[in-house]
This record gives sequence, structure tokens and C-alpha cells, in this order.
Amino acid sequence: MLKNKNIFYIVIIFIYLTSSSFLFFDNDRNINFIPYTSLPLNIQEFVNTYFKDYEVHSAAVSTHYIVIFKGGSSINFNRKGQWTSIIGNRKTIAISTAEKFIDAKIINIIKSKYKTINNIYKKSKGIEFKADDKEYIYIDYEGNIIKIKKA
Repeated sequence: MLKNKNIFYIVIIFIYLTSSSFLFFDNDRNINFIPYTSLPLNIQEFVNTYFKDYEVHSAAVSTHYIVIFKGGSSINFNRKGQWTSIIGNRKTIAISTAEKFIDAKIINIIKSKYKTINNIYKKSKGIEFKADDKEYIYIDYEGNIIKIKKA
């Protein structure tokens, strides 16, 4: 009975992970789940420093690295171990957490206009936020608002 229950939960988790929009796969859908401790040290340090209150659920590697937290939030990292996106997956990312690793001139704009952050995307010329679950705001690295659009 316990074995069947465990298999059921594994199947449910697998379906959830493969159908969730927060995972981004490469074209061949090659993804390997790995132990969190197998991630590059700079990724582990970032997660342990800024997301220490989050419980790591799993880690994966494909063309990039992914850390998935209990509840579905995730962080994507490039091959150099630099974060590229932080996905709340219907949860919020505390502004107090984001301000620890995002430049003050950028995060202060978010703090002055919004109450919550849903997603953060690092782009080549700035950072895009989904805020208050209603708007995307794109701010360049100089602290200028480039674009605001409805979610």
C-alpha cells in the first residue's frame, strides 16, 4: 500500500513538473535532475545566501541550470552560474529578498510603485519584472523605465 502511494506521488510530481510553465527546456527536451549539491558552487552560494528561507525541492540541468523550490518557484541559471530568471509560479518574490541582489536604482523603482514581485527576468539591457500580478515593467541597468505593459 505504501509503495503504491509513493508511486502515485512520484507520478503526480512528474506530471506537474513536465506540464508547468516555469521550466524551460532545450529543443531536444534533454533535462537531467541532479542532486542540489552537484550544482556549481556559485549557484549554491546564491541560493543559500538569498533564498535560504526557501526549501529546495530539486535541481536540474539541460542547456542551463534550474533550482526548483517546494511550492513550484524556481530560479534559472546560465552555464556560468549567473541567474537569468526567477519565477514565482503563482507565488510572490519578496522585494526585501530581491533588493539584496538587484541594484538599488532598479529595485527602488519597483518598491515605489508595486507591492509584490511575481517574476524577474534578467535581459541583456536591463531587468524585467512581473509586479503585482498585473504589469510587466522593464528597467534598464541605468535605472530608466523602458516599458510597462499589462500582464
